[in-house]
Amino acid sequence: MAASGSAASSVSVQQAAPNRAVAWVAWLVPVSLTAVGLLVLLVTRDAPYPADAWGFRGYSALFALTCATVGAIVLAYRPENVICRLFIAIAILAAVQLLAEEYLAVGVIVAPGSLPAVEWVAWLMNWLWIPQFVIMIAVFLVFPDGRLVAPRWGVVASLAVIAGIAGIVLMAFLPGPLTDFRRLVNPLGFGVAPQYALPIAASRAGMIGAFALAAASLVVRYRRSGPVERLQLRWVAFAATIAAILAPLGFVDLEWTQALFILALCGLPVAAGVAILRYHLYDIDLLINRTIVYVSLTAVLAGLYTASVALMQRLFVAVTGERSDAVFVLTTLVVVVVFTPVKNGLQQIVDRRFKEVGDPTAPLGAFVDRLQDGIWRLEPELVLKRLLAVAVDSLAATGGTIELDGRTVAQVGAVDPPPALTVASGRGPARVSLAVGPRTAGAPYEDRDRVALTAAVSAVAEALADQ
Repeated sequence: MAASGSAASSVSVQQAAPNRAVAWVAWLVPVSLTAVGLLVLLVTRDAPYPADAWGFRGYSALFALTCATVGAIVLAYRPENVICRLFIAIAILAAVQLLAEEYLAVGVIVAPGSLPAVEWVAWLMNWLWIPQFVIMIAVFLVFPDGRLVAPRWGVVASLAVIAGIAGIVLMAFLPGPLTDFRRLVNPLGFGVAPQYALPIAASRAGMIGAFALAAASLVVRYRRSGPVERLQLRWVAFAATIAAILAPLGFVDLEWTQALFILALCGLPVAAGVAILRYHLYDIDLLINRTIVYVSLTAVLAGLYTASVALMQRLFVAVTGERSDAVFVLTTLVVVVVFTPVKNGLQQIVDRRFKEVGDPTAPLGAFVDRLQDGIWRLEPELVLKRLLAVAVDSLAATGGTIELDGRTVAQVGAVDPPPALTVASGRGPARVSLAVGPRTAGAPYEDRDRVALTAAVSAVAEALADQ
């Protein structure tokens, strides 16, 4: 077993190096393109960019850098997951979009006529957002393991691709000013614009419908998944909720409101990367809790501050006949004094109303993840003792016993005969058996407890048999 364990470790290390080299290259391509675009933006930052352009100038760089970084990290550590390639594809398209924007800034605004083919660059930029949107639909369809939740969901992917291709063709031939840069006319414009209204609406309805169905696939996946995958899905659901809340700001004709929405959208790949890599995966409950608390706290304190300023200003005018800046100082002091009591009160309300009971099987899932991710040689007794400790602690059992090939390796607390829950896996010298006593609170064990414990014991038995 020792020889096979060393060989497995050697193979894992040999595979890791090429993966990380490829990840570096995949990261450098979009980042280099983005760096060139940002350099042009810096040099021409004073150029009067069209006021009808959505977002702020250079916002594509945020998508490019975020998706490139997340995609490269996932490629380095989870190369089998197709999502890393999807993110890198989005990053490259976003970087090309940034370059197109800055090319037009120079060739049309800063130095008109100095660059060739500006109308073709604007034509490219006019539909480049569509493949990015379609790829994001694909990300939702295969998140978090890179596979569809069921083969029939491939129809949704086909709908997204067909609607996306139709959208690209329609935008490519739509006559008149280009929608993303109206100073230039579509060089391939054909027919009259009203003829395109219905097909474009149908194409966008198809993409929006595919996006909605992709989101629905996450719900279906959540209902069928185990505890670890549910936490992965909750990370993306949390980021998507924040983006949905801020979505109306994206339609306000102000740069700072659109910037908030853009930052929220960038949170989606970040959340997906955290979930796929399972880094601080179990902090999602705390993050949701703190978000609810501090959003509520900000709203309450803002209202309190506004009301206090208005009330105290009226009092000053009634007493002195004049307005006073001291009102703002006094109101700030009042808000500072009530900050902690208000925060503590909101925290109690959120904990009571929104905090879920923790999943007792989550530590067992985390134990299996660390075991499977490791490339080191296992010490059987230490691993078994650790498994027993995690099982007893996470299941709140009165005690437990673990055996290897019929020999008791460790015992914690008391296990009343017969034990309340027993699972076993493996054969011969690698056969592992774990038994736990009843729960300290007297609650019965659920199916998810048996499933999680069986998965953990099976993973340990398999790991021991492989070395």
